[in-house]
Amino acid sequence: MKPLALRTRLTVFYTAVFGLLLTALALVSYRVLAQQLDSDATSSLTELTNGLHGYLRIENGTPAFAFDPNDPDESAFVRRATRYFQIYDGATGALLAQSDAMEPLGLTFTPVEVTSFRDQPRLHDIQTDYGRIRLTNSVIGAGGRTYLLQVGASLAGMDTALNTFLQLLLWGVPAGLLAAFIAGGWMVRVALAPLTHLAHAARAHDPADLAQRLPIRGADDELDEMAAAFNGALARVEDAVGEMRQFSTAIAHELRTPIAALRGEIELAAMRPGLGEEQRAAAASQLEELDKLKRLIDQLLTLARAESGQIPLSLTRVELAPLAASIVEQLEPVAHAAGLTLTTELLAQPAVNADEGWIERLLLNLLDNAFKFTDRGGGVIVRVSEADGWARIEVEDTGVGMAPDVLPHVFERFYRAEASRAGPGTGLGLAVVKHIVEAHGGRVAADSRPGTGTTVRLTLPRVTAERLPATA
Repeated sequence: MKPLALRTRLTVFYTAVFGLLLTALALVSYRVLAQQLDSDATSSLTELTNGLHGYLRIENGTPAFAFDPNDPDESAFVRRATRYFQIYDGATGALLAQSDAMEPLGLTFTPVEVTSFRDQPRLHDIQTDYGRIRLTNSVIGAGGRTYLLQVGASLAGMDTALNTFLQLLLWGVPAGLLAAFIAGGWMVRVALAPLTHLAHAARAHDPADLAQRLPIRGADDELDEMAAAFNGALARVEDAVGEMRQFSTAIAHELRTPIAALRGEIELAAMRPGLGEEQRAAAASQLEELDKLKRLIDQLLTLARAESGQIPLSLTRVELAPLAASIVEQLEPVAHAAGLTLTTELLAQPAVNADEGWIERLLLNLLDNAFKFTDRGGGVIVRVSEADGWARIEVEDTGVGMAPDVLPHVFERFYRAEASRAGPGTGLGLAVVKHIVEAHGGRVAADSRPGTGTTVRLTLPRVTAERLPATA
């Protein structure tokens, strides 16, 4: 299973944390609101009960409320306190008085229940058809008798408020999570944008140009620290590669003189009179190996100079079809001597902005490689065409071909398949070709199957008459 991207993981993590906090906040808010409303309802009901005691008069078992009807405050308080009330005889449990609003609720208690309320006065919440109601139970003594006063208050308003708040939470929490997910994705994208730009810059880094560095934004943050560390690694790699290129160039120069001297000595030794055929064959084999070593050194030196920029490109307009035809004409005798058929297919007349000498070297390397791995009786075709603004050169042979696991490595320097290690190649020809093509802004690829041959395909940016090439 493919792991989630960092952006997705951060967004999900942020949303999950925000969701937990939002849910916890919703639960705590609901709990606090419920407790506060309940406490306010209890306090208000207790005040009503205590205040009503001062206005209640019971004479001969008949309760009445004594207050000044001309006092608006007293009148309002008594009307509010007596909206839900009832009075029982504490001894018999008989109902003595009941408010009009209390009667339809059906809250008439038995003598046993009245005795229980009298002995243990406390609050009671009772569910009715009209909603919850809370009752206080208080004992009043008058005329040597005890009475149970019950004062009530409706909790319907509180319950409605809590239900409304709960509905808001049930809708608000998912909406908040959705908003958190969208906002989290945006925040993560903004936060990771510098890292994304840094990754793009790293991917765009040209391995052939080790002097390139990643941009530093100047924010002096962790990303700048990472870019600086990466640039430091690039600088160390550049130094190491530079030393390797200098070493390759120096080795190539130093080996040329002793190889030339050794070749001269072998040739002189082979020319001595009286030398046997076996000794002459051994000398010829040694000369062949020396030639192979010389070609390797020349190619290594050329590649090292090109990669270090010591051989600049001289760009001019180059017509590929005439150039390919000219090279094929020059190499026809070589192909004929090797028993091969060398032909051209000029399907178009594209022009490129290139160094003609390098393009010629490129074609020579490809043809030399094709000749080496094509048996007598085979053929090599140089095909020139164009498509979608690109000029194309293909060198196709009917040689031994390559296995699929070899193709990804054929343009690596010194890479040679096991089947070709005994051949005359050096492992640098196609590496030189790749460098030349990429230096001209092109691409190179190879198609091959064992026993059927190989096709090397080059694509270079095509120029027209209106686009005159620049010179360098």
